[in-house]
Amino acid sequence: MLLRVRQAFPTDRGARSEGAEAGMPSDRPVAGASWIRRTRRCRDARIRLLCLPHAGGTASFHNSWASWLPDGTDLLSVQYPGRQDRISEPCASRMEDLAPQVVQALQPHLDDDSTLVLFGHSMGAWVAFEVARLLEMSFARRPAGLIVSAQIPPHLPPEREWPGESDEELIAELRRTGGTYTDPMLQPGLRELVLPAVRADFRLVREYSPQPLRRISVPITAFGGVDDEGVPWTRVAKWRDATTGTFNSHTFRGGHFYLLEQEQEFAHQVNRAIHRMAGSSATYSHTGQHADS
Repeated sequence: MLLRVRQAFPTDRGARSEGAEAGMPSDRPVAGASWIRRTRRCRDARIRLLCLPHAGGTASFHNSWASWLPDGTDLLSVQYPGRQDRISEPCASRMEDLAPQVVQALQPHLDDDSTLVLFGHSMGAWVAFEVARLLEMSFARRPAGLIVSAQIPPHLPPEREWPGESDEELIAELRRTGGTYTDPMLQPGLRELVLPAVRADFRLVREYSPQPLRRISVPITAFGGVDDEGVPWTRVAKWRDATTGTFNSHTFRGGHFYLLEQEQEFAHQVNRAIHRMAGSSATYSHTGQHADS
C-alpha cells in the first residue's frame, strides 16, 4: 500500500531524487492504533474529523475539542512518532516518510460511508494537505474538506529562514510562536524529551517547502491569526490557489496559536466549516468557485 502513495511524490528535487524509493519508508506493516487516536467515538458517526498536529505537537492537543464538535462527529488525531508514548520510535524528518504512513494508518477508518474532514495547524496543515492529495490520487476516498490553520500554502517560498537546530534556536522559535503555551514543555527535565521531536519537525518543514504548485479538488477553508507575524494573513489566503474546489477563509484575533486565545470563536468556525463541507460532499462539483467568509 505504501508503494502506491510513494509514487505520488515528485522525485526531481535535488538530493531527494536518488530513485523513486530513496528515503521512503519500508513496506513493513504500520500499527494504525499507534498513529491514529480516537478521542471521541460516536455511534453511527456521519463525520470523522482527522487532526494533524503542529511541529512538536501531539495528538492530545486536540482532546478538548470532543466537548464542542457537532453531534455525530468522531474526533481522530494523529500521534507522530518520537513523542509521548511513541518517544522510543525515530521521528519522521521527511514529508515523503510521514504522509504515506498516515494514509496507511487511516485506512481502517475509511471503511464506511462517513464523511472525512482534515484539519492541520501550522506544520500539520502541510501534512494534512499531503494526506488529502494522496487520498485523492491513490484511493477512491476523497476527503470532503481540508481546514488549514496558521500556515502558508506549500507552493509559496518562506519569507524568512527557518531556525537552526541548536537547543537555543529551537527554544527561541517555540517561545516566539507559542508564547506562554510552550512554557511547560520547556521546563528543565521536559525540554530534553520535547526538543528532539521539534528538531525533526522543523527539519521536515525546511526540507518540504517550497513545493511546486499542485492543486487538489478538495474544498479548502483557511484560518489564521491577524497578529501572526511569521505567517501573514495575506499569504495564508493564497491557499485559494491550491484547490480547484471551493475556498473559504476566516481570520481571528491573536497570533500563531490564536486557536487557544479565541477558543469559542474557533470552535464555532470549525463547526461551521464541518457543516458546510459535510453538506456539500455528495453534490460537490469541480467548479473552482471561491467564497470568502
